[in-house]
Amino acid sequence: MLKKVLVVDDERGVRESMRMLLKDYYQVSVAGSGSEAIAVLKDVQPDVVLLDLRMPDMSGIDVLQSIKAIDPNIEVILVTAYATVDTARKALRLGAFDYLTKPFDPQELESIVRRGLERRIDALRRSATLEAIQQDYRTLRKEVELAKHQMHTHVRDTIYALLMSLELRDAYSGKHSMAVLWLVDQFAQGLGVAPDDRNRIRRAALVHDLGKIGIPEDILNKPEPLSPTDQQVMHTHPRLSEEIITNVEALADLGPIVLAHHERWDGQGYPDGLAGEAIPWQSQVLAICDTVHAMSSERCYRSRLPEHIIRRELAAQRGRQFNPAYVDAMLAGTLISDIHSAENAGKMVLTSQQIRQVLGEPTSHESGIAAMLATLV
Repeated sequence: MLKKVLVVDDERGVRESMRMLLKDYYQVSVAGSGSEAIAVLKDVQPDVVLLDLRMPDMSGIDVLQSIKAIDPNIEVILVTAYATVDTARKALRLGAFDYLTKPFDPQELESIVRRGLERRIDALRRSATLEAIQQDYRTLRKEVELAKHQMHTHVRDTIYALLMSLELRDAYSGKHSMAVLWLVDQFAQGLGVAPDDRNRIRRAALVHDLGKIGIPEDILNKPEPLSPTDQQVMHTHPRLSEEIITNVEALADLGPIVLAHHERWDGQGYPDGLAGEAIPWQSQVLAICDTVHAMSSERCYRSRLPEHIIRRELAAQRGRQFNPAYVDAMLAGTLISDIHSAENAGKMVLTSQQIRQVLGEPTSHESGIAAMLATLV
């Protein structure tokens, strides 16, 4: 198919001369004014426009700008008998391909039109290549987003299944994990922890006791304090929890937090006897929240402790079991009262739907998850 050329000139003789010289090579249309050229542009769909610079209704520069606004890939060649350096610079700056002076040489006319077409073809080819690349990118991005969604769904369902398995063996542990999740989220927020880190601690809280799946039920539900032998068995649950979650790739980074949540500030904890700042700070946050809920709730071997006893015990463990700064922050806030009141009222039982919400993607739905967590007390 012949390429299309539009000749725009208010002088009929010039228009016809160009049309006759180009008609054997191109499909040539003509317009006698700038406004007529703009009016027929969409119907003609030219590849190249030969445009007179001086016309009575619109200047060639104005028509050039209008053409480029409609289709920036149309190549425009200005034709003038009054070419100046300033005119040429302005035309090129506004997107003109080149300019031709009157009277024009027929060979020069054909040459400049041919070069304009070559540039247009090259530009369209690059544009098509870019569009193909962008389409590939969009497709790849959708595939990545789908894979991420499937991964998050798989991780969520895996954790949910493990939590439900744990709750079937030990009803307290499932409820406890959700209560600790709420506590660490609120406590971390009060400490000014960044959202991404809060998300990480929240997820660690949810899985910190999964290792209890491997603890015999007669120890988990023993109605009296554990014997030294029982305690040794119970002390294996942080490492069991770590082993479980490190086998789930998306949770593997939570392993060190979960493993150290029973370490003590004074180095007398388990399983590795870490002390002070050698304990991951997320584990320190998890540890104090874990203990606050444990003291606030009914256990198989004792009743929940009064709030003033909980506060006294925390103060006594300042610098021993817990980071002093975290003890001070916990005692200064209302979380102990909040969780104690919630336990007394029996408000910490969550639906499976709420658990699945928490197991979603908090970084992209932070406000919704936070609002849901706020309903737990």
